[in-house]
Amino acid sequence: MKQFNFLVIAALIAASSFAQKTVDTEDWHFNDDLLNHLVGKWNVTGITYGNPNKETIEAEWVMDHQYLRIHEKSKEIIPEINGPFETEFFIGFNRNSKYYVVHEMNICGSTMGEGFCYAFRNGNEIKIEKKVDSALSSVERFTWEPVTGSWHIEIRLVRDLDGNLVNDGKEGEPVVVLKAVAVK
Repeated sequence: MKQFNFLVIAALIAASSFAQKTVDTEDWHFNDDLLNHLVGKWNVTGITYGNPNKETIEAEWVMDHQYLRIHEKSKEIIPEINGPFETEFFIGFNRNSKYYVVHEMNICGSTMGEGFCYAFRNGNEIKIEKKVDSALSSVERFTWEPVTGSWHIEIRLVRDLDGNLVNDGKEGEPVVVLKAVAVK
């Protein structure tokens, strides 16, 4: 009987060690229940700097689930750049410091920021703090709205493009207000 119990226990230990875990914070993958809602394709509409805007967003987990890649592209021609605006974000998580890191690249090159930002989560919102020349320049918020299954995206300036404070160093009024709806 002892040998039978030993075999059963050994079989259970072996089976559990090969079973796939549904949530595993020890696997070094970046698992985030809020950002999981952004995975997929989205149609985006709203106002950007006072003008109507339509764009698309595609998001997917990349690099062994270490980053959420977000590709955003407007459909309108932006006069300042003579073409549609396009950007890519890579959102990761610093396990040691317990905050999000955001790497951004866009068609404006390095003139629109250092490309590396910090982000913080508060409930259903990811707040990205963007810097230009080490000074906070804007705040971008992605807010998940579970009732509608959509995202509210808002950008507020702290500094203008010339580096001047907009609202005594506090966030100004929104300059971008967008709603992202999943592509069916």
